[in-house]
Amino acid sequence: MNFISRLGYVIKEGFLQVIRAGGLSVAVVVIVAATLLQLSLFLGVSRVLDHAFSSANQKFEMAVFLSAATTQADTARIQDLLSHDARVASFQLVTKEAALQEFRKDPSIDQMVRALGENPLTDSFTVVLKNEATGQADSLAADLKKESRVEEVSYGKGEWETVSNLARVIRWAGLLMASLVFLTALFIVANTLTLALWARREDMLSMVRLGAPVWMRWGPYLCEGIFQGLMGSVIVMVFLEATRRAAGAALQKYSGFDLLATLPAQDWFSLYLHLMVIGMVIGMLGAFWALQKKWVKELL
Repeated sequence: MNFISRLGYVIKEGFLQVIRAGGLSVAVVVIVAATLLQLSLFLGVSRVLDHAFSSANQKFEMAVFLSAATTQADTARIQDLLSHDARVASFQLVTKEAALQEFRKDPSIDQMVRALGENPLTDSFTVVLKNEATGQADSLAADLKKESRVEEVSYGKGEWETVSNLARVIRWAGLLMASLVFLTALFIVANTLTLALWARREDMLSMVRLGAPVWMRWGPYLCEGIFQGLMGSVIVMVFLEATRRAAGAALQKYSGFDLLATLPAQDWFSLYLHLMVIGMVIGMLGAFWALQKKWVKELL
């Protein structure tokens, strides 16, 4: 029997055993679906954080304030420095007149400027960093401060680090909780599949006596677990897609569904793909764990 024939036999028998198992198959599918629904929230929140930080990176700006003694030649030199820096995506010169006009939109500030009788501002540059260079903001600020005509560089360093650290903590906490959920589901699935093996112990013993090879005895059970995991993941994907399309607004206040609803289409596709793989892995590992039981090994 060649490989293709063996694979066809394993897939066919695995699918038939899902049907024969009846209630036990339903139990495994429900357990996998419940697990994946919880994991989808962790994965969804993680993707929302990544999407939010990606958007923030694209809007990450640095304000470079020049001294009052800056000449046109100094400004041109700093412009040339920024244009040749690999960390800079774009920059714009903001003259003190333009900055003052923007500030004077606030009536209280306009009144203060009138009282001063002069423009207290200086020229500045608004610098946008490349996405991959946001972690190098400190080094860019240090390089710019070496210029004698650069008075101050501001980019909200403290706030950015606080948000980054908070996001990192959320990711690690979510990973830990997701791992615990995954292991709990794996344990329950393995024990449920062990019951299915016990119900078929006579069939297994008959195959051993007839000299059936190991792949013929193990393969269908592993394939059965994969099918059950796949069915559970399909149920969750259908539910999430229905939630996204029809009930997103109504469920915004429940368990982070509002976060999932903000994901772009490609992130939803990636989420579904990950859920499908995780579901199949849970089913396969659960079946493999069940086959490692002492009484099963003695029987096989």
